[in-house]
Amino acid sequence: METRSNNSEGSSLAIQSGKIRLPLDWTVSLVMLAVALLLCFRWNVAINFDLQIYLEICFYLIVVAVAATLGLVVGRELVNVIGKKKSLSENQNSRLEVYSCIARSLFLFFLCSWIYTHIKTGVLLGVDDGNDLWLREIDRWILGNDGWLIARQLLPDSSSNFLSFIYFAFAPSLLISILYLACAGNVARARKLTTAILVGYFIGVLSYFLLPAYGPAFIFESATCENLSPVTHEAQVKLIKTTNEISQNPATAVVLPWMYIAAFPSLHFSHVIILAWYFRFSRLTLVVASLFAILTGISTVYLAWHYGVDLLGGVAVACVAIFLTEKFSVISIPAFAKPSGSCKD
Repeated sequence: METRSNNSEGSSLAIQSGKIRLPLDWTVSLVMLAVALLLCFRWNVAINFDLQIYLEICFYLIVVAVAATLGLVVGRELVNVIGKKKSLSENQNSRLEVYSCIARSLFLFFLCSWIYTHIKTGVLLGVDDGNDLWLREIDRWILGNDGWLIARQLLPDSSSNFLSFIYFAFAPSLLISILYLACAGNVARARKLTTAILVGYFIGVLSYFLLPAYGPAFIFESATCENLSPVTHEAQVKLIKTTNEISQNPATAVVLPWMYIAAFPSLHFSHVIILAWYFRFSRLTLVVASLFAILTGISTVYLAWHYGVDLLGGVAVACVAIFLTEKFSVISIPAFAKPSGSCKD
């Protein structure tokens, strides 16, 4: 008899009917790790990693995410008090589920980001700018001009700092959303959001290899945002520098977290679409998440991180990631032998 609740379904490895049932998020993490190791050996890319820098970034993101989540939770409780709504009381088991969900989500998020960084380092090895020229032509065919030029003509220069903030709020927003869902008691939705993000990372980073490109800010002089947002421009200069270092000497370069570039598709856009999908449980959350997704899409083009067509690729990645997450909560793998005393099917 099945005794596991819906919230805990697929939360841990299980063996049933001679099959190993592995949750999708863990499956993706393990497959990503295997791919990263294969690519590192295939292209002789360094596995040297600056752990101190990575831990500092992780600590900063967690502190920001926890502080923001606490603010959102307190705000929600104040609204409930003012509106005389009763919050659902949590028992010990539900609190344990919340804490385990948070720990698991944070661990897998940072693990996959570390793996993702190593896979991404090899995307542009030996690649010229031919695909960038092709992507730019697609943009001009669809939009009539370069995406970044259209965005800058429609929006004032004064919006650049705000859009830069939106773009860099990407990672903290993902963590805040996961933590908020878990703290609100919606553990199942928090797990699905985490899983979809990991699946999106995996699909996205592999698709980089199908159409490797740098992005407009790194190829075309007219796309630079030096006069619009010095902060964004400084970040883009650092990214091209670390990407070139890997290309020049992959065997000895030190891999840094989130410090490499690739254009198609836009994972920033795909992940905020995933965010909006799992925050559609109320009109307010859907409006806020959708607005954030729209602003993120605008910022990626306005600041020339991506071509306009990269957003379409991001939509495709998001749709596939959501479909796989909803369709396969666990992956069944045949075991070597059925458990002893098992009943026949």
